Amino acid sequence: MMNQLLHQRKEFYAGTHRAVPPEETDRRVQPLMEGIGLESIREITDIDRLGIPCVAAERASARDIVMLVHAGQTLLQAKVALKMEAIERYSAEYRHEPLQFGSLEQIGIARAVDPEELILPRTVDMCEPLHWSDGWDLIGREEVVVPSNAVIHPYDTRGMTTALYPSDPWGLAAGNVPEEAIVEGICEVIELDALSVAERTHSMGRRLQVDDDPAAAALMDKFDEAGVVVTLWLLDGRTGVPTVAAVADDQQTRDPTLLVMGAATHPSPSIAAQRALIEAVQGRAVRLYYRDNEPERDALIRRAGYDRMKRINHEWFAPAGSVSIADVPDLSTEYLDDDVRALCGAVEGHAERICVCDLQKTDIPVVRVVIPGFEVTHQNPDRVRRSR
Repeated sequence: MMNQLLHQRKEFYAGTHRAVPPEETDRRVQPLMEGIGLESIREITDIDRLGIPCVAAERASARDIVMLVHAGQTLLQAKVALKMEAIERYSAEYRHEPLQFGSLEQIGIARAVDPEELILPRTVDMCEPLHWSDGWDLIGREEVVVPSNAVIHPYDTRGMTTALYPSDPWGLAAGNVPEEAIVEGICEVIELDALSVAERTHSMGRRLQVDDDPAAAALMDKFDEAGVVVTLWLLDGRTGVPTVAAVADDQQTRDPTLLVMGAATHPSPSIAAQRALIEAVQGRAVRLYYRDNEPERDALIRRAGYDRMKRINHEWFAPAGSVSIADVPDLSTEYLDDDVRALCGAVEGHAERICVCDLQKTDIPVVRVVIPGFEVTHQNPDRVRRSR
């Protein structure tokens, strides 16, 4: 149970904040790869002209073969990120661990997350039986139970109930230590909420200028040198935790499939910006990979064409005010547990609970973070809050 945060100093700050350097993480995770079904990782940096390291691998999941693609500021960081995602996915799969089964009425409203708070595409009766997973509420500091549909991925009812919605991996995170995983998981849920709010309000916030941040500016230069125009946005969100979106427009090729957006949330605005840019690199790599291997996948986007896709996503390119990254509050600290507390403080005024479910199945900590009430339409447009 995640009811005790240890005072964990950060030891790595280049492009991310981690408890140990990537070399140590790689040493820890490599022996796990065969057991979790990850096949050999291959470098695909040359698939794109950006020259930013990218890797790909296949993993035999609970249901099928899944392609994983990751980018990083170094080749090692890209490989470690891919391996950590593979561990996340493995750990989130149901492996016969005990689940509670019963209705909200039977479980008890005091300790259970009301499914309606997850913003469902359908109504749920108090008497409808569901699967439930144990968790810990970081705000209320108490044990809770969460609908397993929001925890396990892919979620399978096993013929015992009806799914609340198609499961997804948002809020799923691995870390060198539990505190690191919790930071990553909370940030993912905040990111999803901020993106959903931006889409609902048709506003990407303010354009973010990173001239004062050498690391982010260096990544921007790589795009510029390749003829790819990038617009950075600081999303308004609701928490004040920096959430950055990087919109990449390949004006050299005018390829509609390469109009991509990457986004990231982090207590440090610099890390949020760098990660958003790396996510944009990753998005390009995925599209280029499928262009070469499964061209039918993006056929509809190609048929729409470059100009139409820009019109469809016009908010990405809209005029807006700007802000310097130097003026964005930095909530990060030297300790991962203090980052968790800072994130909880930012969320607390907007949600009653931050639920953390322990999914660890290997030597690497993995959690699923669920923040009831945060918006999710960026992932699932059917999950729109209904007026009661």
